[in-house]
Amino acid sequence: MNKSPYYKLFIVFFLLSCEAKKNYPDVIADINSKSAVEIIDATRLGIQKDGLTDNSALIQAAIGSNRNLYFPKGKYLVSKFINISGVSNLKISGDPETEFITSQNKIFTISGNITNLEISGIRFSSVKKDAINDPEGLIFIAAYGANDLMNGININNCSFSNPNTHANGIKLVSEGINSSVKNISITNNRFENIGRFAVEFQNHERKILFARFRDYTISDNYFSNVGTIQASPAPSCISVSGYSVNGKINNNEIVEMRMNTASDVYYGIENAGTVGLETIGNKMRATTYGFTGILSSGPTAAESAVSGQPKIKDWTIRDNVIELTGQSHIDKVRGIELTDVESYIITGNTITTKGYAMRLIACKSGKINNNTCKVTSGNVLYFQSGSANNEIRQNILDASKGPDHGVVMFNGGTTTGNSASANTLIKTGGLPGSYVNWDGASNNF
Repeated sequence: MNKSPYYKLFIVFFLLSCEAKKNYPDVIADINSKSAVEIIDATRLGIQKDGLTDNSALIQAAIGSNRNLYFPKGKYLVSKFINISGVSNLKISGDPETEFITSQNKIFTISGNITNLEISGIRFSSVKKDAINDPEGLIFIAAYGANDLMNGININNCSFSNPNTHANGIKLVSEGINSSVKNISITNNRFENIGRFAVEFQNHERKILFARFRDYTISDNYFSNVGTIQASPAPSCISVSGYSVNGKINNNEIVEMRMNTASDVYYGIENAGTVGLETIGNKMRATTYGFTGILSSGPTAAESAVSGQPKIKDWTIRDNVIELTGQSHIDKVRGIELTDVESYIITGNTITTKGYAMRLIACKSGKINNNTCKVTSGNVLYFQSGSANNEIRQNILDASKGPDHGVVMFNGGTTTGNSASANTLIKTGGLPGSYVNWDGASNNF
């Protein structure tokens, strides 16, 4: 019988946990003597906050269900990652000056069946220097087990930094045959100087197709200098890939994301499979490198027909402010780029870029209304490759500072049936702009 490559790792985690409990019976007895609602001061369990003493075994021994572990301000050295597996009602919290430090790529691995796990108020820092790609994270949520079911994971008011290692801040994977993760909340955290992705959700399992994560919130976080050493794939502040449902990515602030470590298009927020997503009130700013602000990537119509995965639809992109004025890689600077999205709404956004404001590829039945967009190169709106039956109304589309490429471009014989009206179009020199049908595009008004 073939087993996941992570199966053996979980066995090792289990044995290590048993060993820790054997070696530290007083810790376990002390914890078990307390009520589930009582806060347990970690330093009273022998855990040191001097930044020099390895606390891995003691913290591992303290992990369990119905516990509230509190780490007072200080530096806690963790040389071996802590496995949180098969627990319920566990809270791990700290003060604003509580820091977990490691010389590896991760500090917590979360696996097995989990119910109601909260991690709050801790700074996670890696001092490791390693350019080898490691698609895990300082917190790694690993639903690889065949029946791993997780419900209620809340990570809030934490901070993450790993500038010299090719790994993520937070990584969630749900790819066990029947695994799923729901009710995930990542809020009010800071991600500064991250080597790879800041927050990445991954579901690439298509053998049994269903939404492996659902009802998630990634909101009110701050991202700065993400992608410090990333070479490939293109890094992102927030990436959600594979079939999922009901997400909220709202009110995040993204500033000065890296764009000089790879030739790929970097992006602030990526939706690669969520049906029913809100992307509201985010602020993005780049003055050095620039990047693509909001991106969708698949599945295409052909991929959907083969796999059965639904195409992205019912996506609301509203009230975002995207200012991308970086001097390099102008061809990759786009405010919004959507591919193969249906029944979407883009409204109330303010976009300023040196590239496109919006580029839409094979997008259908969308409403693009009441946006204010300004570019200094390229088209303000660019529709291509089968973008059809979209409504474009009451937008202010300003290309006055750039060359005359056409303010709104419809490109290709399958780009048809789009309705444009009551927009303000401004082209080079402040003159009235125009709609351009190019290379067979037709029936666009």
